[in-house]
Amino acid sequence: MRKLFAKIFLLSTLTLFALTSCNRRSQLLYFNNISNESLKTLKIPDYTLRVGDVLYIQIITQDPIVSNLFNNRGLGDAIQSSLFTNESTNYLYGYSVSDSGFVQLPVLGKLKIIDLTINQCRNLIQKQTEKYLNDGIAVVKMLSFKVTILGEVKSPGVKINLKDNLTIFEGLGLAGDVTDYADRRNVMLIRQTPEGVKTLRINLQDKSLLFSEAYYLAPNDMLVVEPRKGKLFSMNSPNIAIYLSIVSTTLLLINYILK
Repeated sequence: MRKLFAKIFLLSTLTLFALTSCNRRSQLLYFNNISNESLKTLKIPDYTLRVGDVLYIQIITQDPIVSNLFNNRGLGDAIQSSLFTNESTNYLYGYSVSDSGFVQLPVLGKLKIIDLTINQCRNLIQKQTEKYLNDGIAVVKMLSFKVTILGEVKSPGVKINLKDNLTIFEGLGLAGDVTDYADRRNVMLIRQTPEGVKTLRINLQDKSLLFSEAYYLAPNDMLVVEPRKGKLFSMNSPNIAIYLSIVSTTLLLINYILK
């Protein structure tokens, strides 16, 4: 009888150990198949402006009074507060691309910017500015570059990007990185395109991601990080350990009583 109890105890312990240690180190790494070989470079895609995009547009001159004539009056105060981090402020003081593809600027008037890149838009506004000013400098940035990151990340939600471009890993960084329960081989990217909604399945452990269209995120992209299949058991493993401990203790007591 004592040997039977000992076998049951040993089997329970080994089972728990095997189940709780099934998460291999390789499952927690990015780019498992990458080496020290030289990699090809990926051209950063040029995002073209669409209806509803919101832009920060400023005309800078040496004379503040002249500058005010060419700019949104509330923009100066907004810059000092939360223009680039507060979405509601962005829409209040930014310039939205209209349904017809135009923005309406003080003095410069109505300019068609749809389907232009940020640089092309900046050049267009700069060219128009030079018709009025010799020292005017046009500054153009995206205010509506936001991505939504959900699932197995530490800080899910809508994230605002303040740069001209954003890689998928920078996006995950804004969300605090993935959790220990994340399946790095199964991340879904949902992208809005002029043709409709596009979905891509991404493997964060495969170096081919570095050369794919999913590597650079676009405004309004959504990332969904799926959980690993063993998440439920991993979350419950502390309780299972307690139950096994209780069972083992009970068996030892029974063994002691029956001796």
